[in-house]
Amino acid sequence: MENFFKVCLTVLTIWNSFGTEMIIVIAEVRSSGCSYFVFQQPAYPRDCREVSNACSSTHNTSGVYLIKPDSYPEPFEAYCDNDLDAGGWTVLQRRRLDSVNFNRSWKDFRNGFGFLGSEFWIGNEKIAYLTNQKRYQLRMDFENIDRETYFVTYDDFRISDAWGKYYISSLGTFVISDESKIEWCPASEIFSNETCERTCDDPDTCISATSRTETEQCVCVGDYLRQQEQCIPLNQCNCFVVEKESVLTEGKYYINSRCTRKSTCRNNQLIIDQSYQCSEHATCDERNGVRKCYCIDGYEGDGVTCTLIPKDCYELYVSGTLSDGVYTIYPNGWPHGIQVYCEMESNGGGWTVFQRRSSASVDFYRGWLDYKNGFGNKNQDHWLGNKYIHSLTNQKTYKLRIDLRDSASSSYYAVYSTFSINNEADKYRLSIGSHSRGNTGYDDLYYSNNKQFSTKDRDNDGWSKYDCAERHRGAWWFYYYYHCRGYYSASECRSYCQQSINCELFPDGRDNCAYCAYSHLNGDYDGSTQGTNIYWYTYSDSDTLDSYGCSLQYTDMKIRPV
Repeated sequence: MENFFKVCLTVLTIWNSFGTEMIIVIAEVRSSGCSYFVFQQPAYPRDCREVSNACSSTHNTSGVYLIKPDSYPEPFEAYCDNDLDAGGWTVLQRRRLDSVNFNRSWKDFRNGFGFLGSEFWIGNEKIAYLTNQKRYQLRMDFENIDRETYFVTYDDFRISDAWGKYYISSLGTFVISDESKIEWCPASEIFSNETCERTCDDPDTCISATSRTETEQCVCVGDYLRQQEQCIPLNQCNCFVVEKESVLTEGKYYINSRCTRKSTCRNNQLIIDQSYQCSEHATCDERNGVRKCYCIDGYEGDGVTCTLIPKDCYELYVSGTLSDGVYTIYPNGWPHGIQVYCEMESNGGGWTVFQRRSSASVDFYRGWLDYKNGFGNKNQDHWLGNKYIHSLTNQKTYKLRIDLRDSASSSYYAVYSTFSINNEADKYRLSIGSHSRGNTGYDDLYYSNNKQFSTKDRDNDGWSKYDCAERHRGAWWFYYYYHCRGYYSASECRSYCQQSINCELFPDGRDNCAYCAYSHLNGDYDGSTQGTNIYWYTYSDSDTLDSYGCSLQYTDMKIRPV
């Protein structure tokens, strides 16, 4: 039975600046034109030489022909080069125009890709069947940038099958046509236009293409890095870390998985610190790709040494700070810290002071922003600032202690089980717990509980008739409480309002007076006008005329965790 084969002739003569062909020499037969040939034989030609032999009566031209190597399932098209020497070359690969991407997968190289008339790879599976049916010679032709041509040959070329991963099982004797035209690369380097050559000194950075003096040159690739003029394996670089399986750049470090060893690259040498160990206040962790010792919450440092980040004076106290003074603490929301006065030497220590009055040196008759941000000298008279007091008192549960001293140097105190103020949106509303009387007498903050803060320019006292902060010349958690004419006649109020012991009362005309709170510790220090001074309505249980807190010379307000 006769088999018919179509011969489609294609010739490509355009080359780019550097092209290659990998071709197998088979036979010497040429033909002309594009024709149909009838092969009067029971099988397809196995390679381009047999194609040539089958058409010996004609002059074959280079082009695409059908071939079928022994045992290959189906015939396939191959490009036969009949213009080279005596012809009969089966072309395995051609690269000329860079029009076909050769950066491909294993599957692509197994099956083949590209266009037989231009650039292509015939496929490893086809090459394996081809080269294992006869003895073949391999020829590789090159043209360099100067359009000079040369070639190399191997007289016995064979590759294994897919099971052997197509390794080259035979090459035979090597011959080169003109050795002067070939630039040989040292071992472990290849001749390439690759721009991602790396160095031992900086393994993370590719060499810039702009630093090239030539389009192509010998480069280190894969697991080889350049060290000075040599191309060496990655693990021979001076700062190679075995556990990391990579090289450190100058000044960088690597810490092992248990955080017990630190390796640092210094002066192109690997320095290993076997004493590296996490602080008792740190944990070994990997964050953002960096493994090291990290201080736990509430501490700061490099992980080997961790210093407490105190949220209040009490945390400083329990860490061993036992002297009174100004310290930096870090309440929630204040990562850069704030300065506060810490009372460490009395009343059990660990108190964070937010108000002190001891002289007339600091004016407390101020507006909303001053009371929000704070003012005065932390070592002396001051108001810490409502925004800080809010952050402090809402990070834990705190108790409040108020200390008072009068002109006779008698001391008094009151303690509240809890104390906090809300945020500015709620106008720093006060919240206090139960009162421990101490020796101040009445609970003089009781009616201030759940009231908003008022200043001379922010009237939040809820009493439309009066601006309590203005009348009392200070700022406090004021509220409507007492108005003399609401209880007594004009003549009775005239006498009552003018009594000096009633220092909390501010006058309201000739026959009336009022007050807005049982206590007010932010009034005028001297209190030359009645109702404007510092007062605590009573600081003893006695009912003598001097039991009203009209002669206070010292006050402070402070908190400590419950």
